[in-house]
Amino acid sequence: MNQKSDCAIPALKPVSSARHVLAGLCVLTLGLFHGGSAQAAAHKPDPSEIVETAQDTYHHVIFENEDIRLMRVIIPPHGKTRWHRQALDYVNTPIVGTTIHKDSLSEPSKDGTMKAGEVRYLPYSQKSDVDQVINTGDTVNSQVTFEIKRKGVGHFGPADRANSQAFRMILDKPVIRGWHVHLEPGQSTGDYTQSGPGVRVFLTGGRLMTREKGAVAFSEQHLNQADAQVLAKGTFEVINGSMEPMDYNEYELR
Repeated sequence: MNQKSDCAIPALKPVSSARHVLAGLCVLTLGLFHGGSAQAAAHKPDPSEIVETAQDTYHHVIFENEDIRLMRVIIPPHGKTRWHRQALDYVNTPIVGTTIHKDSLSEPSKDGTMKAGEVRYLPYSQKSDVDQVINTGDTVNSQVTFEIKRKGVGHFGPADRANSQAFRMILDKPVIRGWHVHLEPGQSTGDYTQSGPGVRVFLTGGRLMTREKGAVAFSEQHLNQADAQVLAKGTFEVINGSMEPMDYNEYELR
């Protein structure tokens, strides 16, 4: 599930405040785990033990089309994934992080910590891998991940949010860009245009109000931490209709 990196669906109960989530928000550029150290080489699997990522016990596909395969990853305390093959570019948003042990066919074994809110982009289309991950912590490890099925660059548009101060860029890659959005109660993103397919992942819950350009009425959705949405192309405005601040990440294919 993890290699070298850069940088409505039921959800788990929040275990940290939005402030704590935001404090750890960053994009990794080198290495996967914090505080990790190489371990002795693990037992390598027999080919019959290896499955595709979407077939792993703890990777649950919740949406799929020709562009995106969206998955919820839930690894229980001390749970172990199957050996699974990674061959598509992969974006991971940890919601609840834990300590992790990772074995890989291409790298030394590692121990480290997966931190909530850290965005990880893994270019497996350039170099595939087979790995296995163990949640070595005493709490559930929760992630929202997606694979980019459409290979190559330039299918859609520039993925630009420069006209809206609500979007803070956290991921900038040839095939995808990502932004963090923090909205106070009643705050609007203003109109912005999305030119390619996208994914929105909620770090906190609340009431989301959205309106496509030209429409009069807003649509409302009540969302929880770790909910995810697949986004269509268009020009939109988003408002936090909650009584509390709202935080989410938004990604767009390029």
